[in-house]
Amino acid sequence: MNKLLYLLPLYWLFNTNLLAVEPPSNGALIFTEHGSCLVSTYTKSSYSHVAIILYERGVPIVFEAKPGGTIKSTYAKFQVTATSVKSNGGRQVALWIMEPKHPYSEAELDAMLNRANAAIGTPYSVIPTLFGRDQNTLQCAQYVSKILEAGPRFWFRSPKFQTPATLLSIVKPGYEPMALLKRTTPRTPTIFERVLSITK
Repeated sequence: MNKLLYLLPLYWLFNTNLLAVEPPSNGALIFTEHGSCLVSTYTKSSYSHVAIILYERGVPIVFEAKPGGTIKSTYAKFQVTATSVKSNGGRQVALWIMEPKHPYSEAELDAMLNRANAAIGTPYSVIPTLFGRDQNTLQCAQYVSKILEAGPRFWFRSPKFQTPATLLSIVKPGYEPMALLKRTTPRTPTIFERVLSITK
């Protein structure tokens, strides 16, 4: 029985692959890999989502735009919900974190936090990204691009056309290399996903 108790933490560690334990930096970015096969098909990249971490009252908060609108949640809650994926073809979902090479100044962080909070509740849509149409919606990379522009270390020609992959290529010079934050075990594909894979 005692041996079993010693093995439980190892079992948990290897099944969740939770690797990062230190608190993230203010302004860190989180990229989801293999989170949605639909997004990955359109963008031709394994990165399907991006979010940004900003601190409020000393607590790391993750700001993101996703179906349902722009939201914020605690860093701990995000790590749980971000890996519960619906349609990724049964692939292993990974969360990657990128820390800024140089800490953001207080003025930069205030501007970024104000912009992030001002957009909370904005509806989600990829229509502007797909068709170039202007509307009062946001998708994940567009939202993070607008927050980063408030910094203003980064400039994006047209935030509505950003994808997680294009955003990654723009911010790379100002951020440390990606580090694995969490990886989940693949789930069994649904019947719909199996049929879809046969028709490809």
